[in-house]
Amino acid sequence: MSTVLPIGYVTLLEAADIIDRTLQAGIPDLPIVAKLRDQGFKVNDGSARDLAIAELWNAVDQGALRPVAIGGQPRRVVRLSAQFTRSVPNLRNPRGRGFTFLKPSNPAHHELVDWFGPSFHTATLAFRDMEVQKLAGVLMRRRRGAQKANGEKSRRGRAPIIGPVQTVIRDVVGRRKWNPTMTMKALIREVNRAEKGPRLISRDTVIRALDSLYKQTGDRQFERIHHKRRPRSSGGS
Repeated sequence: MSTVLPIGYVTLLEAADIIDRTLQAGIPDLPIVAKLRDQGFKVNDGSARDLAIAELWNAVDQGALRPVAIGGQPRRVVRLSAQFTRSVPNLRNPRGRGFTFLKPSNPAHHELVDWFGPSFHTATLAFRDMEVQKLAGVLMRRRRGAQKANGEKSRRGRAPIIGPVQTVIRDVVGRRKWNPTMTMKALIREVNRAEKGPRLISRDTVIRALDSLYKQTGDRQFERIHHKRRPRSSGGS
């Protein structure tokens, strides 16, 4: 039975999915993945997920992300150092991700027993959702900066109703004038530039058209990345 995580924490795979959406936004699915999804199968790109997991551990080594182990009775949340995670066999392996293969001869075994008891292998590796979202934002800005350095710029445009707007969006994306790493403001400008009409298409119309297009096709080229904002502190003494 898997551990129920406290509010504000995500598992390694949940964190990887957040990072994967950031890294793969705007990149077409592999043909085999697209084919299986068209057939109704819910599949993930294994290599893309492995890359996302590697980014998570890279952030851990840089001190930007802090892994924890959650488990035991009563439940405990124990922060893990980067050095500790490297000492646990297969913990960082995309196909491992747990404490199952830890032997008694490993010093980490004794620490885990002290924290969670003899059933320590049922503990779950997790991260703070807020830290993962922050990392996703950093990676997105890094991609956006790299693309600007390569000369990709945003433009202007138009369209009145959802159907025609979707047609324009397909054309804009097909001509590589916009991708999900860029801002919605950039897409709105491209749509209005393409239409060249007397009235500008609103932000809400473009967003609804884009979201509907992604829902219809499942194509990540039309995915709008949502980033959670950190709540503002109320201040005070």
